[in-house]
Amino acid sequence: MVTGGRGFLGSEVCRLLEQRGAVVHALGSADYDLTQQAEVRRAMNELRPSVVVHAAAAVGGIGANVANPGLFLYANALMGLMVLEEARLHGVERLVMVSTICVYPERAPIPLREEDVWSGPPVGATGPYGMAKRLLQEACLRYAEQYGFDSAVLILTNLYGPGDNFDEGSSHVIPALIRRYDEARTRGDHSVTNWGSGRATREFLHVRDAARAITRAVEVGPGPRPINIGTGAQTSIAEIASLVRVATGYTGEVRWDASRPEGQPRRYFDVSRARELLGFEASISLEDGIPEAVDSYRSTLSRLSTAP
Repeated sequence: MVTGGRGFLGSEVCRLLEQRGAVVHALGSADYDLTQQAEVRRAMNELRPSVVVHAAAAVGGIGANVANPGLFLYANALMGLMVLEEARLHGVERLVMVSTICVYPERAPIPLREEDVWSGPPVGATGPYGMAKRLLQEACLRYAEQYGFDSAVLILTNLYGPGDNFDEGSSHVIPALIRRYDEARTRGDHSVTNWGSGRATREFLHVRDAARAITRAVEVGPGPRPINIGTGAQTSIAEIASLVRVATGYTGEVRWDASRPEGQPRRYFDVSRARELLGFEASISLEDGIPEAVDSYRSTLSRLSTAP
């Protein structure tokens, strides 16, 4: 059973699990309200899963996090706790809990290591979301301690790839840049302006690599200690923008507005625990992944323009 199984990440997880012979139930928000214990219990009774991947989340861009801190804290904490408790009660053999880089404090040492998650409050506007995910990480550890319940906790870095969210108000860095550059190319704009200096660094993981790590956790059962899932490499926003510019074919001028915020200066993972416990390493480069994401964006636009 994959919660959030029709979303950006969940659909890739379902596809990969099915390729490996699993019978997969992909749950969407219209199927069951996972904030209601009776609904989670109904899902467990009806589907009787042996393994659960909890990838569902109440998420959004910075604006959505600023507008909904209480909702994101409540919904994410409640969904995870309900799924964990009902999985235990229904004899589920293993649960894989999908977590997020938002659990890390703003001033955690770089590269980010799992033992530093609790070294300070989670960062900025995404702090309530990050705190909910921290609670779920701790819950998995305590369920193993008290009940012997088998779970895995994967802390994912920033994802991108086909099927991403390209909405102007809620998309993240790579899809936002893809839309900006492609629209500028279509309109024939002479310049594009990006926020910040471009010097800030981030880590980006292709969604298929993330799905492969989750599938590996389903198979291996690495235990409830949190595991960073990423590339272990940092890339500047200016480098990302350059790759997007080439992939979209935009030829105009690129400007940077340093008066606009760009967040923390550096952010990337230590991924040694993923290698040790899962035998996982990312395999899809940005040079290959970004053109694929551009093609996905254009395919989506084409489908929308031809829809009745």
